[in-house]
Amino acid sequence: MMSRNTLLGGIIVAVTLISVSAHSAWWKLSKDDEETAAEINATEIGWEDLIPDDWTPPVNPYVEMSQQEIDKLMDGSDESNAEVARINELLAEAPVNSGIDGQLVKIPAYITPLEFDGSSLIKEFLLVPYVGACIHVPPPPANQIVLAESPEAIEFAGMYDPVWAIGTIRTEETSTELAETGYRLEVEKVVPYTQR
Repeated sequence: MMSRNTLLGGIIVAVTLISVSAHSAWWKLSKDDEETAAEINATEIGWEDLIPDDWTPPVNPYVEMSQQEIDKLMDGSDESNAEVARINELLAEAPVNSGIDGQLVKIPAYITPLEFDGSSLIKEFLLVPYVGACIHVPPPPANQIVLAESPEAIEFAGMYDPVWAIGTIRTEETSTELAETGYRLEVEKVVPYTQR
């Protein structure tokens, strides 16, 4: 037979648990809880979601060129400058998907720092769909580049390490030293990429 103290102890624990769950809204979330909530509530999107459904992007001629062909194209002659201008104008046509403006999103990306002073902490950077975009190769279209701004510095592990970037996305064109961007992300969290 159960002792009176054991029974009373069980009732107190049950009442406490019910009370805590019923009044948990009174508790302010910790920073970790807020980050977890942002990650859970974010809509996962891919790079194709940044392109309007009714738009067909032009073929990027740089993608099929070897590095030697790109170097020759960028030789600085009047002829090469005119060809680069023609290609850039073709690629500049990159409408954004206004349907995602203002959404809390989670996107897989590579980071390209805008300024790198040797520190591993960055606050403003580009999110791009492939390694080295905007640095080793010409930039992708503006609707495939996101300017990311974080209120707090984040740890930059390196260009070859993919991440999940979480935050509110805005359809906003910006001109940076490296590329034109079609979107801006108000960063809430950046975490290492893990495949699901």
